This record gives sequence, C-alpha cells and structure tokens, in this order.
Amino acid sequence: MTPIHANSLTEKQVVISQEFPTLLSKSKEELEDLYNNDVVFDSFLETVEQVRNMKTLQDEMRMGNETLARKTLSQEQELYELRNRIVNQEKGLKELFTEFEEKLKVQQETLKRFSPSILMTKLKSETQQSDELSEQMAKSFLDGELEVDQFLKHFREVRKVYHLRNAKVERVSTQPGILGTM
Repeated sequence: MTPIHANSLTEKQVVISQEFPTLLSKSKEELEDLYNNDVVFDSFLETVEQVRNMKTLQDEMRMGNETLARKTLSQEQELYELRNRIVNQEKGLKELFTEFEEKLKVQQETLKRFSPSILMTKLKSETQQSDELSEQMAKSFLDGELEVDQFLKHFREVRKVYHLRNAKVERVSTQPGILGTM
C-alpha cells in the first residue's frame, strides 16, 4: 500500500488533492475501496470538513424552517379569525354601500321635483290654471251663475294669484339664474 505523491498528479488530481487533502495519504487499494464500497465511501464523506459544514448548514436551515413553520401554524387561528373579520366587514361595507346608493337614488328623485326646469314648468302650469279659473268665474258671472259680491271676492283673489305667478314667471324668464341652472 503506497500513498500517491503530489508530484505525479494530473491537473484533476491536483484539484481533488487541494479540496480533499486526506486522499493524498490513501493508498491505491484504499482509493479503490472508496470507489467500490458505498459504506466505506459514506464513512469517508462523514470525515470531510466541507461535507460536515454542509450538513450542519442543512440542519440549521431545517431547524429554522421548522421554527418558522411552527410560528406560522401558531398564528393560523388568529389569521383565520382576521380573515373572517375582513370578510364580515366587506359584507357590511357592501350592505352599507347598497343602502347608500338606494338613499342617493331617493334623494335624486326627490330633488328632481325641485330642479329649476321642473319648478318653472309647475309655475307656468299653475299660472295657466289661475288664468283659466278666473276665465271660468267670469263666464259663470256673465251666465248669471254667480252673484256680484261672490264674483268680485273670488275673482279678485284668483286674479291676484294669477298676476303674482305671472310676475314670477316673467322674473325667472328675464333672470334665468334666479332658480339655479335650468
């Protein structure tokens, strides 16, 4: 059993001898035994410093992963509860948003009645109704269906309302911004 000497090594053997210096002290028979016998090879690997360092690093990483996994699992219930709270809050938010949209529609429908164009249309319609009512009263008076006192009392009131409404129509027509945008 003769050991391999450094001066008779090939380039590959030099690299191997630098990485695994213990191989230099092995005889050819020992090297063949390492090559052919898995048990001997595994035993040899256990003695190599780089392999031991790698195994130590793997063990440390495994323990770190286990610790992290335990920590994550210990927080699983809390995360589940938080997720449920978020789901419930999202449902509540959706319900509130739906309710808000419904109320907004009601508000918009209600406000439509007070839009400048609707108000102007109603004012013109009411003015026309007052004028028609006063015309009917005058016709009824001329047809003898109303007495003078009754006619004068009601006719003046109806014409007064007509003139007030008509004045408002004219004012809004000459000053369109008075009711807002139409």
